[in-house]
Amino acid sequence: MTTLHATHRRLAVASNWALCGSFGLCLILSGFALALPQAILGGFALLVAAFIAHLVINRLFRQSFTTGEVVTGFVAFGVGVASFLATALAGSGVGRTQFDAGLAGFASLVLCFLAYLVTKFGLKGAFSQFHGSSGAREDTLAS
Repeated sequence: MTTLHATHRRLAVASNWALCGSFGLCLILSGFALALPQAILGGFALLVAAFIAHLVINRLFRQSFTTGEVVTGFVAFGVGVASFLATALAGSGVGRTQFDAGLAGFASLVLCFLAYLVTKFGLKGAFSQFHGSSGAREDTLAS
């Protein structure tokens, strides 16, 4: 049974990503279709803003990312990068400025993720999240 607190958090997270995520994705797609690097970068800026808002929501509700949120984020990022690279390699009209804007956008998402890890776990702890030689982990991304 979920509590009212957890339901409110889920609603806040879903509303955040529905608003910022959908507009960000629309800007990115429109920017690629119309060859507007400003729109592409604006779309990625909205995705960064949604991530920051998600962090604020987590802080307000004194929770962290759920396992489902972590998996969804990694899958969405992977599909986005794969689609971007497939489109660029297929030579389907992606110009140099569009490619550079897309590359800068995905790099900004990676930097946000790394900054989150370093601020949450510290530099040594962030590194230990990626290597499994320590045996049992005290803290994970989803905790």
